[in-house]
Amino acid sequence: MTHLILLTVINWLHLFATVAWIGGMTTNLLVLLPSIREALEPAVMGKLMGAVLKRFRIVTYISIVVLIVTGAAMTKFNASYMGLAQFGNLWSIVALIKHIVIVVMIIIAIYAFEGLARKVSKLAVKGPSPDLAALQKKQIMLASIGYILGVIVLLLTGLMTAISATS
Repeated sequence: MTHLILLTVINWLHLFATVAWIGGMTTNLLVLLPSIREALEPAVMGKLMGAVLKRFRIVTYISIVVLIVTGAAMTKFNASYMGLAQFGNLWSIVALIKHIVIVVMIIIAIYAFEGLARKVSKLAVKGPSPDLAALQKKQIMLASIGYILGVIVLLLTGLMTAISATS
């Protein structure tokens, strides 16, 4: 019974972190950004998005840590797990692909928050410019790529769950 409770809590934390990160990307990209563009002037829009991303950055980083810790624990409990760098079954191959996609997502997030966002903030203070517009376009492109990768991770997770259920 203790094993079941522990696995339940670990799985819940993993799911919560996934929802926070990928759900946040969904909300930001598909709801918040288009609404802000429609309703606000560029200067106010930039200020609001800066405040939103400052908070979302924290959510993202906490989610990444929680996902790494809980994912490692969940993997150990999974009967399809064969060991580190052991790819003798379909579940392990899909898990490898999923983890590669997640690493790319993490790299994109770190670059977007620590590199690109800082450049945008510095330029935004000076007012609208072609350079600022180009960086903002790059931000949206990276957010879109991160979102698509997040959707792929969810699909791969669904496949891993199906494989585990049928094994």
